Amino acid sequence: MASSSSVGDKQLQRIIRDLQDAVFELSKEHQESGEPITDDSSNLHKFFYKLEYLLQFDQKEKTTFLGQRKDYWDYFCDCLIKIKGANDGIRFVKSIPEVKTSLGKGRTFVRYSLVHQRLADTLQQCFINQKVTSDWYYARSPFLKPHITADIINHLYELNQIQFDVAARGYDLDADWPTFARRTLGAASSAHMWKPLSRCSSINSLISNTPHLQAQEGSLIPGLSQSLLSELGDSAGPSSCSVAENLRFELDQSELRQRELSARVRDLDKEAAELKGVVKDLQGQLSSVAARKNSETSNGVNHQIVDLHERLTASETKNMNLLSKLDEALNEKGQQTTSYYDSAWKIQELLEKLTAAEEERLAAKKEAEDKARHSERLSEQLKLREEELRTCEEKLAGVKARASDDKDEALARLEELQSVVGRIQGALTLKEKETGNLRAQLQGVQASLEGRERQAEELRKRLQEEREDVEQRCGLTCEELEGQMLDLRRILKSREKELAASSETIQHLEEQLDKLNAERETPCSEGDDTDTMVCSDRDYKTRCDSLMEINTKLLQTIAVSETSIIELTESRAVLLDQLAASKASEKHLKARIEAASMNVEDKEQKILDENLRLEQSLQKVLLQKEELDARLKKLQQENLDLLDAQSSLKAPLTMTQEMLESTKAEMVEKNLTASQKSQSELLEKLQETEEKLRAQTEICGHLQGRADELENRTREIYYEKGAAELNEKTSSLESKEAPSKLVMAEAQLELNLREVARLREEVVELRAQLLAGNQEKMKLQALQEVTAASREDLRMLVDQLKAQVEELNRKHVDDILRLQEREEALIRERDGEARARAGLTAEVMSCREEAERLKMSYDAVRVENGESREALHRANTETAELGVHVCMLTAEKEEARLRWEDLSTRLQELEEEATQEAERLNACVEQLRQENQELRCQLQTEEDLLALKQRLQVELSKAQQEVETLRTTSQEGIQVLQLHPSSQTASHDNQLQKATPELQEVKSQLEKEQERFFSLENKLKQME
Repeated sequence: MASSSSVGDKQLQRIIRDLQDAVFELSKEHQESGEPITDDSSNLHKFFYKLEYLLQFDQKEKTTFLGQRKDYWDYFCDCLIKIKGANDGIRFVKSIPEVKTSLGKGRTFVRYSLVHQRLADTLQQCFINQKVTSDWYYARSPFLKPHITADIINHLYELNQIQFDVAARGYDLDADWPTFARRTLGAASSAHMWKPLSRCSSINSLISNTPHLQAQEGSLIPGLSQSLLSELGDSAGPSSCSVAENLRFELDQSELRQRELSARVRDLDKEAAELKGVVKDLQGQLSSVAARKNSETSNGVNHQIVDLHERLTASETKNMNLLSKLDEALNEKGQQTTSYYDSAWKIQELLEKLTAAEEERLAAKKEAEDKARHSERLSEQLKLREEELRTCEEKLAGVKARASDDKDEALARLEELQSVVGRIQGALTLKEKETGNLRAQLQGVQASLEGRERQAEELRKRLQEEREDVEQRCGLTCEELEGQMLDLRRILKSREKELAASSETIQHLEEQLDKLNAERETPCSEGDDTDTMVCSDRDYKTRCDSLMEINTKLLQTIAVSETSIIELTESRAVLLDQLAASKASEKHLKARIEAASMNVEDKEQKILDENLRLEQSLQKVLLQKEELDARLKKLQQENLDLLDAQSSLKAPLTMTQEMLESTKAEMVEKNLTASQKSQSELLEKLQETEEKLRAQTEICGHLQGRADELENRTREIYYEKGAAELNEKTSSLESKEAPSKLVMAEAQLELNLREVARLREEVVELRAQLLAGNQEKMKLQALQEVTAASREDLRMLVDQLKAQVEELNRKHVDDILRLQEREEALIRERDGEARARAGLTAEVMSCREEAERLKMSYDAVRVENGESREALHRANTETAELGVHVCMLTAEKEEARLRWEDLSTRLQELEEEATQEAERLNACVEQLRQENQELRCQLQTEEDLLALKQRLQVELSKAQQEVETLRTTSQEGIQVLQLHPSSQTASHDNQLQKATPELQEVKSQLEKEQERFFSLENKLKQME
């Protein structure tokens, strides 16, 4: 055991050394390449495998409720889930749906911690919790040994100086660690595309999971490791810890202010771009106005000049507003820049204080290279952002064009709608007369509707109550029917048993009857036969009574089953009525819902809810109806079975009744014959006994006489004996002489006494025989009375049985007729139910069609919801991925410092540009004012020129008329000159030569005026 433990310890120490070597190799690789470590690094693969081996070494086996094995991911969750600020990685890993197993989640968490430079911190927080660690690991684990864990964490803190570019997504981490880095086609090199990370704080590193993190807390100082902070805390004590916490808090606040300032600068840039756009729009409007001026007539020019005046005034007011806004923005920028400079100075001081320890380690060459890379990346980012701005501007232009197109379409639609509205108004004027008549009716209808609404609400409440009652009744009736069915089955079983017992008793009775018939064939000489007959008659009576009771019980059960069937049909009719009432209420509610004035969305929602509720209630009612139909069918089947059983029982009952009647008649006849025979025999016996009694009474009389005689003789003997004794006393002599006489007298006396005793015994025997004869006589008389009574009872029983048989036959006929009527009524009800069912099926089909239509709309809405949910899920995943990138971007501390310097210079440049722009705008405004005045002067001159032009046109027309008159006159003159001499022709030629230069002068003046007019128009265009 000791050797195996020592081997395990050696292997563990070797693994720890390999882990430390992997950390050293990773730091060396990062320093040599100057680029972040990716999944292509073999040292990273070695580090992952060694760390996973240590995390799984001597770990206790734990499983979930479903039997899945827990791994070190669950250990991380138990340790970090309750620590505020340290559970952001846990939540980030839980938000990734691609990772399924506990092992894959643990690997994702390790990669997340490496990217955010928090692996040493998280592992230290886990190992500090000794309770959870001892619960997850056995004693051989290195994490339960403080000196080993301290050594491991100290080496892991060196990873905080290394930048890792390992993605948490895109790999099957459930299977194994990734062995290569993913690259996309057309991507730039890693040196240009990768953005360096810094350690995020526990507050702002969970941007991937929180959708509304617009005001985040800042991150810690870039490149500052946790080991350095712990060393500073150990050296400075509790006061230095509080100072470090205050510095962190101030850093976070300053970073937030810095972000706000950068956002404000972006807003100001946007406002400046908007102002430039406004200026461009104004210039475009001026150019469009000039173009319109060129194309329109002189009358339109005057109107456009007025519009230009108005627009110029509006642009002047807008320029003034914009200048005031620029002044305000500049003032705000000045205030913000002052506050920003103050915060920046504070940040600079804090950075100088806190980075003093790290600046000793870092080389100047590395800082220069980093700064050069940062500048290149910033320039690239600026270029990308400028391109994005251009694309955004192009998109905005496209959106504006689309908006203008939409506006035109909307205007066209508005015109169409106005035409439609005009037509509708014409129709409305016609229908206003009808509405006047219908208003009174509407008021009444509204009142009735209100009453009906109240009634509908009451009906709804009643329907709900009735539904609940019906459900309860249905439940109770179902339970009662099931209980009744069970009772009926039990009764049937008991009746079958009783029938079997009655059949056995009938067989037994038949056997007894056969025995009695056999016995009656033999002459019965004794009185015991009569007792057996009486007992058998009593047994027959009791059995007949029991059979009658069984029959009555069967009839009662049949009646109970019929009443239950009637109740079920009634309940079914009630349910059908309730269904019809619910349908009527449904139609009424539909009409009310259609007639009610409410919003379309509320209407659709309420209609959907009502339809769903009504469909559910209809389905419930249909299910209840089907159940009741099934139960009715079952009960009808059971009723038919009971009727069959009754009919099958009635046949043996009638047979048994006939048998009983026949047996009873035979028994009565046999009993009557036997009783008559026994009576005759008894009469004969009575006569014989009477004769015997008479003879015995005579003998008794003779014996009594003889006894009296003997008694008299004994008395005489006693008297004689007394006399003899007296004689002996008186005369002894005579006694001596007659001894023989005394002996003879004594012997005779003894004989007489014996005979008297015998006679007395005979008298006693005779008296006993007399008493026995009297008793027999009494018995025979009682037997006569009993036989007479039994005869009467049997006759009464026969009459009763005949009456009962007649009643049973009559009842049987009545039952058959009633059942036939019931069957006809049930057939009629079945036909009505079939018709109602057909109507119900039609209504159900219509309701189902409506429900299907609603389901189609619901499915479309559900598909849209599903698509929106998928889009939301994609957006969430994208936000989660973007969150990591945002974390990476917001955590760039060195870049923030350089950006601050660039922003400060940029702010100064922007201020200068803004002042220059304001001055330029002021100059433009003044120039526009001057141009406006010049334009006004030019307009006045143009008006004068127009007047001159009109005047010249009038003069030209006059001159043309004069030329025409001259031509006519010249032609006439020519004609005259042909007749007159040549002197007149010469004068006319002189006049013509004088008129032609005047015409040429007028034409040249007109051309000059036109050229001047065109030059003025060109100047106007140039000014615009």
